[in-house]
Amino acid sequence: MLTAAEREQFRTQGYVIRDALDADTVARYADAVERARSERGERGRMMNLQFLQPGKDVRTIQEVICQPALRAIAADLLGEGIVIDGASLFYADAGVDYRQGWHRDLMQVPDEQIDPHWFSDDYRYNYVQVNIPLTDDPCLWIVPGSHRRPYDEAERRIFGTDPRIAPVDAQPELANGIQLVLRPGQAVFYNNYAVHRGYAGVLAQRRITIHLGFHSRLHAPTCHFGVLDHREYTPEYLASLAPAVRTALEEHIAERARHPEVDQYHAWHQQFISKEFEIR
Repeated sequence: MLTAAEREQFRTQGYVIRDALDADTVARYADAVERARSERGERGRMMNLQFLQPGKDVRTIQEVICQPALRAIAADLLGEGIVIDGASLFYADAGVDYRQGWHRDLMQVPDEQIDPHWFSDDYRYNYVQVNIPLTDDPCLWIVPGSHRRPYDEAERRIFGTDPRIAPVDAQPELANGIQLVLRPGQAVFYNNYAVHRGYAGVLAQRRITIHLGFHSRLHAPTCHFGVLDHREYTPEYLASLAPAVRTALEEHIAERARHPEVDQYHAWHQQFISKEFEIR
């Protein structure tokens, strides 16, 4: 799916952007999200909806985890044997003030578990994150290439004593940070150990963005695998799903059984998102 140049861009810069969903699919997914929120009486102005979990499921958009092009690109980046892991829907109304500080995705990891080797050119990070907006999305900023090195001088200055996340209003701005403005239906695949942030100021329009994570069975899990709460996937729930979605979740369950240590990763992740995306 990816050209040699695109694979090299991902390796060196930490991200690559490709078209993923056509306009009809984008419209169908966005309508399904609004209907699901209305039917469940959800009123949160900003929320993170884990759409594969019972009670939070949005059946129409679940099929995205099986989308052949997305999985093929993930395989180009990680290797064959792709397993779905993260599956969230970021939702925010127009008028929400959305600002995060610059960070690597380490907020959930205890200090003693952080290994400086993670941020080096020869580390095999067996995970890729994917943002697929259903609306125009200007929120993702990234420092290209920063996943391959420790913090530089400018980054150390703004991070100060907290290596996880810089203050939202930290100055001066990172000169090497770039804004990735995505159109509906595009997908950005990125290494979440790159320095990045979600930042838009006051949103001019609603934001609906699908957020996925993929892992490869060819390699050991790294500390972001284990996002889905597989304990909720009862036989009854799995039987109610579309066949391809059910198969994808069964593959996830089997991979979790091979690597029970990732249950701790799951606990760290849930603790983090419960604070970061509370209903407002």
